[in-house]
Amino acid sequence: MYSPDQWEILAEVNSVTCITIVSLIFGRKIASIDGPIHYVRGLLLVLYGLGWAFNLIACMLTSTNNGNFISCVLTNFNCTLIYTAAKAVLYLYFIEKIHIISVPKSTRFRSPLYLINLGLMLPHIAIILLQIMFRVNVVSNEYPFHCTVGFDLPASAVALCYDVFISLLYIAIFIKFYCFPNTAQQTAHQSSSLHMMAKRNAIAAITALITSATNFILMICLNGHERGLVASSVSALSITIICMVIHWGKMLQRQTEATANLIFTTVTTHPAELQLNEKALQRVNGDKPVRLEIKQHQEVVILTELNNRV
Repeated sequence: MYSPDQWEILAEVNSVTCITIVSLIFGRKIASIDGPIHYVRGLLLVLYGLGWAFNLIACMLTSTNNGNFISCVLTNFNCTLIYTAAKAVLYLYFIEKIHIISVPKSTRFRSPLYLINLGLMLPHIAIILLQIMFRVNVVSNEYPFHCTVGFDLPASAVALCYDVFISLLYIAIFIKFYCFPNTAQQTAHQSSSLHMMAKRNAIAAITALITSATNFILMICLNGHERGLVASSVSALSITIICMVIHWGKMLQRQTEATANLIFTTVTTHPAELQLNEKALQRVNGDKPVRLEIKQHQEVVILTELNNRV
């Protein structure tokens, strides 16, 4: 009677863990929707949905890889199509964030930076075609008939070079906006939020670079021949970590906005509500808010000061 080895057990545990994490993130994102689904929010939902779908398919295929050529082929196409699609959606999310942070005076399709970034998405089509052409699907002839998947060097090297190039480009743009903001960013009403947004997305882009590069470097080191469960597990970890970092950044953003709203409410509400608001603010960030007295036409000035502080 066949019993799974330690690698199959670890792969199944990894798949279930990744599914659980992405499901929680996906569920919290859907539950937090209280208005229309804008473009950025839609990209996040698609990213989490693709991550959930990849992990679910990987979990089902991992347990059926041995001696099953169809399962072996589907594992390869899961890593080719859904994983690449998730990365493409992630890059579209970065492009949209770059457009927002740059505070452009023109619309998206009149912004040179936005159009250039969109044009850099086209190589994904060539990468998918190369991965299909140079795919590896082998089922061992010896017991226990392990499944081997991967890509030959032309496909894996091109995918690695492209991911490194595009991730470094986005990292450089976010760091530039964080360290050297332009005049429009500095004078914008939400300048502090744009500053923090650039920092969070730079961290997310660095994470995407590390996870994606690790995935393809491992495949190249193994000459493009990975056991099916190894390829699925590494890709599942990669996309799950990216979803976690993106969700962490969104949580920080909501926390910052909640802090600012509580402070503004504290300085404008009736004194009878002051103590309750202070306790709520302490639960958010652990700091006691500064009590301010405002007069007519000073709300905007005070809100700016508090935004810079948080």
